[in-house]
Amino acid sequence: MYWETVAAVPSSLELAPEVRSLIGPEDRIVDLGCGPGRILAGLRRDGLGASHVGADCNPPSLALAAGLGLAVVRADLAALPFADGAFDVAVLQAVMTTLPTPAARLAVLAEARRVVTGLLCLGDFLRNPDLPYYRARYEAGLAETGEAGSFLVREGGVVLYQAHHFTFEELEGLLSQAGFGVVQAVFAPVKTRSGNIVAGVSLAATAL
Repeated sequence: MYWETVAAVPSSLELAPEVRSLIGPEDRIVDLGCGPGRILAGLRRDGLGASHVGADCNPPSLALAAGLGLAVVRADLAALPFADGAFDVAVLQAVMTTLPTPAARLAVLAEARRVVTGLLCLGDFLRNPDLPYYRARYEAGLAETGEAGSFLVREGGVVLYQAHHFTFEELEGLLSQAGFGVVQAVFAPVKTRSGNIVAGVSLAATAL
């Protein structure tokens, strides 16, 4: 799997201030798909959270996060090695876009719901049909993957992974199925792994 073997996991998305403001100093925080630990380290630096744990499938990124003094664990995000309700807050940044099917996305969200008692802070990419480059990718991707909004990411003609851009309604529906209700959503341009600027969302959802 690409994300397990790649030399580094990108970390371009930020928690919107409106979402970040909902995290308290006593919260137990887990970053699911933590990459090199940038988000967790920033929360710790700013006095948000009493404990900070990162989970990812990418060993080089986990090594970088551990080098920042963060507690980390290598894990499948659909089968987390944590007890029910082990955390107050979960962070999930640019992870959903990498999951190839609705079932895989729901499985990760359901597992996040199992381990978190309070808040899910999620950031990801929204669909960009108004941008010619992405409109073409979506059209080709629909033929190749069978799902609107999905497309294959290639490098040198080799398929690296399948990506997905969401509608907000799609994300909201998945969160609802997993047992979360959206309480805050901030829509703003974000940068992709390849440096493109696209529509994005940073949202907070509470465990129902």
